[in-house]
Amino acid sequence: MLKNIELKFDKNISSKQIQTLYLSVGWQYREAEDIEKALKRSMVVVSAWDAELLVGVARAVSDGVFSAIIWDVAVEPTYQHKGLGKIILQTMLTKLDDCGISLITLYTDYAKKDFYAKLGFENNNQVLGMFRYKR
Repeated sequence: MLKNIELKFDKNISSKQIQTLYLSVGWQYREAEDIEKALKRSMVVVSAWDAELLVGVARAVSDGVFSAIIWDVAVEPTYQHKGLGKIILQTMLTKLDDCGISLITLYTDYAKKDFYAKLGFENNNQVLGMFRYKR
């Protein structure tokens, strides 16, 4: 299945296709216009395609010097557990390494921490992640 997958780095992805992908993995609804803004403001976008079908995506925002945060890693459910998420993340990390970014952060569900640990991410018990959601 993965032999036909093509990775792209173009930010011009249909926000409707991304919206469909996000919903397929159980994420909350996001407006297409907001998805488009987020893509344009991202430093790196990696997308995975099976012909014309978007089957995976990840994006990173960064200051371009010190740090980057990887967001919105999603793989279409029928393509999960086949190594595609790993390929997308390794590609993303290579792109960020090529930019000289030394600190790469991501947030994940606790259940997925082992997947990211295999890619070199570690839980830092000395740093407290804090959030503020404006409602």
